[in-house]
Amino acid sequence: MRVDEVLLLNKTNSLFIEVPLLVNTYDIDVAGHVNNIVYVRWLEDMRNILFTQIYAMEKLLEINHHLVVISSEIKYRKQIKLFDKPVGKMFVHSYSHGMFIFKAEIKIEDHLAFVATQKCVLMNLNKNKMFTGNIHNLVEQN
Repeated sequence: MRVDEVLLLNKTNSLFIEVPLLVNTYDIDVAGHVNNIVYVRWLEDMRNILFTQIYAMEKLLEINHHLVVISSEIKYRKQIKLFDKPVGKMFVHSYSHGMFIFKAEIKIEDHLAFVATQKCVLMNLNKNKMFTGNIHNLVEQN
């Protein structure tokens, strides 16, 4: 399936990942639950895995482009503790005018622990400008 066919608003056609997340002892803060910065790291990990389905990071950097987070909206719903087994899910909600919108959630069993929305853009590192074209064209050119 071509990238421009996949990046539709319809969730059933979107790129999607589901990954188990590891809670390490160093992820736990003084309150006994996962520190907030760990959720940001998990978002980064999931987004990198997901974006690799669109374009390999190595190739993206070779053509002097990089995916940059411009905003994150994060909502914590339930504490995650040391021996919990969280599962993260992320999908591409949309792509328009150079902006990707990623949606994510983390669950423990059937309980929603965390939700997030991230907006990202592809930056041309040589020109220090946002790529606003069709991602399919970038993929085709390189």
